[in-house]
Amino acid sequence: SPLRSLPSHSHFRRASSAHSPAARMANGSNGSLKVVVEGSAYLSEHNVEAVLSGLLHEADAQKPTNPLKFIEEGLAKLSAQTKRKHDEIGAAPNFSHDLQRRADMAARAKAAAEGVKPGEANVECRGSRQFPVARSDTALVLIDMQADFLTAEGRVGMHYPNFKDCPVTDGMAGCQRLLAACREAGFVIAHSRSHRYGATVRDDLVGTDDQGYELHPLLRARPGEIVVDKWTFGAFASTPLEEELRARGVDRILLCGVLTNVCIFATASQAVDRFFRVCLIEDACAAFDKEWHNMAVRLISEPQIKKGHNGQIGLYFGEVSSVAEVEKAVKPLASIPRPVSNGPSAKKRITEVRSVGFDAKPHRCTLPFEHTALVMIDLQKDFLDPKGFGACLGNDVKPCAAILPACEALLAAWRKRGGKIVHTLECHLPDLSDCPPAKLNGARCPPDGKRIGQVLSPEMGRIMVRGEPGNGLMPTVQALAGEKVLHKPGKGAFYHTDLDEYLRAEGITHLVFTGVTTEVCVQTSMREANDRGYDCVLLEDCTSSYFPEFKQSAIEMIRAQGGIIGWTAMSRDLIAALP
Repeated sequence: SPLRSLPSHSHFRRASSAHSPAARMANGSNGSLKVVVEGSAYLSEHNVEAVLSGLLHEADAQKPTNPLKFIEEGLAKLSAQTKRKHDEIGAAPNFSHDLQRRADMAARAKAAAEGVKPGEANVECRGSRQFPVARSDTALVLIDMQADFLTAEGRVGMHYPNFKDCPVTDGMAGCQRLLAACREAGFVIAHSRSHRYGATVRDDLVGTDDQGYELHPLLRARPGEIVVDKWTFGAFASTPLEEELRARGVDRILLCGVLTNVCIFATASQAVDRFFRVCLIEDACAAFDKEWHNMAVRLISEPQIKKGHNGQIGLYFGEVSSVAEVEKAVKPLASIPRPVSNGPSAKKRITEVRSVGFDAKPHRCTLPFEHTALVMIDLQKDFLDPKGFGACLGNDVKPCAAILPACEALLAAWRKRGGKIVHTLECHLPDLSDCPPAKLNGARCPPDGKRIGQVLSPEMGRIMVRGEPGNGLMPTVQALAGEKVLHKPGKGAFYHTDLDEYLRAEGITHLVFTGVTTEVCVQTSMREANDRGYDCVLLEDCTSSYFPEFKQSAIEMIRAQGGIIGWTAMSRDLIAALP
């Protein structure tokens, strides 16, 4: 009943002596009836004292035969009324979950008020000002340098008939120079990609290597660099960019990209809201109209240099400098030895960890869910589609495709609980610069016409080339925004990628593996993970091979000798155990 549900550690006092107010009222005196709640801030916050006082007053006035039943029914009515009200207008907001973030922001605000930290170098800026930079705390952030914005055929560029006369590509050369200088100096590098096109959000593009959505070939991310996919104009509001930068110790940003008046401006304002200091590199930014660009630069820089704000370097809304000034400032840093690092300087804060225990081999397995990532290995058309690369080599893809329903069910269950997810694609850059000769045209390569980089068919495009149709994920296991999509040039997911760095920044210690093929890319990735100290589980019904006997051999090797590489289990047992 409502009465029995009240917490037992809270105390309700009603005076009961002959001299109490209640006693006087019962005796016909003019005293008042009162309820006092002690020992529970929660009950006080929810006005329980007043509610009970009201019900007791009604009971005292009406004198029902069973006063306890009268109070119980009254509480039930009030509860129903409150629910209806919440259903109509929505529950009152509760900001308790945000207390730690507010405390973090208060600390950053206090630090910002104490003044800017000195750097290893100073970038000269507008208004005879300087923006300090250091390899330990400065990142170059490139916004939306995608083919959709930078080519006449792109989803945005196509709306400008005179694209060749548009200034939107004016910042490309500057971005290339900045990338070269900041990479050489050892700065953190971050890229954003936007699937927001005006009022249209294209979630279906994320994780597909669509040519227009991908970063321009001249400005592609390298392994280890941050890449975030956003559906808001600003790069912080809908992505883990802040977490990624904080994990690497970043609190200063050199900002460039497109469009100056839209996503650049939004990113600058969102950055300073989070107390990142910002310096806009003017000649590495652009818009479809030069005047729009100029107005945005003015709005970013002029409040900064006005009296009252001029002491807050890079916070209203940013300093403004040029590519040449950045190059001059950071060039000496390239010759200074870099400190040895085993990964990001900070891990994601996790306040609650739920245990997931389930049957496995060689013995029962328990995972810390908040420290566990689901890794989907190479569920791409190249290997699973009957018209893909694997099939063209004479392999029967049906055993591999048969695991997709189980993978889809696991993916849905993992997403429902908010788990971390990584998707991998084996692929190579369009110029094949990351494909070793032995793999490209060595003695063990497939015959001519079926080699990496060659066109398999108009439908599939070039074999295992990033951005080609055949290199996309299968439709039922597409990545969603916020999920890590990893492009790997080798069999293992850790070789020449930023996977280890990413996992450590997220506080991940355990990995659940699925995908194809069991004995090649899946097993290789598990062994790489094992060598790096991760505990691993392979889900037998979510992995497969073109050769069933190879799958079984790999499974037995993984769980041999007490689980020398890791556990093996069935997805149904894991799903049933999820919190």
